Amino acid sequence: MHLMIKILLAITTITLLTVNPVFSQTSTPSDYPIYKDGKLTIPRVDTDAQTGNYQKVEFQFDNSSNSWKLINLVETKIIPGPATYEEKVEAIITNSSPVQVFLKISGAFSNGCAFFQQINQTLKSNKFEITLHVGPNPFPPDIACTAALVPYEKIIPLEVYGLPAGTYEYSVNDEHNGAFTLTKDNTL
Repeated sequence: MHLMIKILLAITTITLLTVNPVFSQTSTPSDYPIYKDGKLTIPRVDTDAQTGNYQKVEFQFDNSSNSWKLINLVETKIIPGPATYEEKVEAIITNSSPVQVFLKISGAFSNGCAFFQQINQTLKSNKFEITLHVGPNPFPPDIACTAALVPYEKIIPLEVYGLPAGTYEYSVNDEHNGAFTLTKDNTL
């Protein structure tokens, strides 16, 4: 009997260790500003016009002038409309307390080399603005990309913890719009 309990406990432990129960974007150290060897790297800079308008912004400190010099940035202009083909957005709201809200985005990339560079969100008033940045081909030029559509599904957790009760809207690349309601203040 004890052997069966130990086996069941081992199987349960292994299952819990191999399953990731949290829907989240990958969080790496590069998601945050980094200062190293006199160089400051800021992964994302928002403007009034667009969330994540500038990415991978790098400044180098110049001791001779006692100032920061801009050495690199990537400007990512988002053209309103879907970022990919056959894009669909669905809001998923949990019954837990506090409530969690996820946007399930699915569609197809135009080729096998496309990917999401960054996915940014901001909350302005009661509207979540989600910006999908489809990255350029990161592979060497001699790598051939498939020309076929490549399906994907991405789960984006909205930062709703601590929000007061009310109706909130969302917009994905100014194309897919929707709303959800928090029936009570979203705290513990």
